[in-house]
Amino acid sequence: AGIFFPLCSMNLAFDRTLIGPAIMQGLMGEGMPWARYDDMFSGWASKSVADHLGIGIKSGMPYVRHDKASNPFVNLKKEYKGLWWQEI
Repeated sequence: AGIFFPLCSMNLAFDRTLIGPAIMQGLMGEGMPWARYDDMFSGWASKSVADHLGIGIKSGMPYVRHDKASNPFVNLKKEYKGLWWQEI
């Protein structure tokens, strides 16, 4: 309990009867303030709910391999606000 993680929605399975409403990705796209931080906020929020309900979350190696490379400098530009938010 109390250990948080980013939740990548590209390779995700969950029991919607137990925690379905907590698996909510943030709004993405132009004009959204956290851009790529939707996965991280979703993981933190769903883990908080799971801890509160006393249910476990399991992670491990993905079943599907994702090879798409991205530009780290473009990503940093999209993520810099989130870097500040998570540190306060």
